[in-house]
Amino acid sequence: MDLRNARIVDLTHEMYHGMPSWPTNSRFSVEDAKLMEVDGYRLREIYMNTHHGTHMDAPSHMLEDGDPVSAISPRRLMGEGVAIDLTHKGDGEPITADDLRAFDAEIRRGDMVFMHTGWDSLRGINRRYLFMWPYLSVDGAKYLVEKGASLVATEAFSIGGWGERTAAMEPITDTGTEVHRILLSNGILIIEEVANLGEVLGGRGSARAFFIALPMKLRGLDGAPTRVVAIL
Repeated sequence: MDLRNARIVDLTHEMYHGMPSWPTNSRFSVEDAKLMEVDGYRLREIYMNTHHGTHMDAPSHMLEDGDPVSAISPRRLMGEGVAIDLTHKGDGEPITADDLRAFDAEIRRGDMVFMHTGWDSLRGINRRYLFMWPYLSVDGAKYLVEKGASLVATEAFSIGGWGERTAAMEPITDTGTEVHRILLSNGILIIEEVANLGEVLGGRGSARAFFIALPMKLRGLDGAPTRVVAIL
């Protein structure tokens, strides 16, 4: 592939100390281990979990006998796909099979499907980003299985909706686990918390690109931070 004239869009969020993350899980943190002023070089220690930032859900995240992220072939992590505009979806609203059928002609068998809701622009410690993202419904997940998608990506923390309870927020849906299992059990990988899909779409309703999504090769684990790019 000749990339000299290609436009490459980085679909990966920066990771930084105190960044937003799933509200009931551990926080991402960075501490100085060595200082240039004292030790003559810099070294930092990172505390994180396997689903911090832009990351991939491996089948073992939800399936007892599912493959870990380290077992996924790089061949499955790069290929043709489509970004679709779903910015009309409201807070806490499901993305249904009917929403996806609007792009039936654009979604091809084997595609990576990237769902643009605009949620990346809200990233921060705020109620909407932490809890109220549009999420894939059960029938939407089944539609992607029927279409033969290879991967589905969302700009939110999860492909499923907020389903837990905190002092600040009641559950929005209880379908998140089912949606994950439908996708992962049918060979559809999941990437969560992607960014910059608006740059891929460029104001269009859909746009095709070549996508690369390479997670850290963490032995036997259920997911990993992932660098995701679109080549236009």
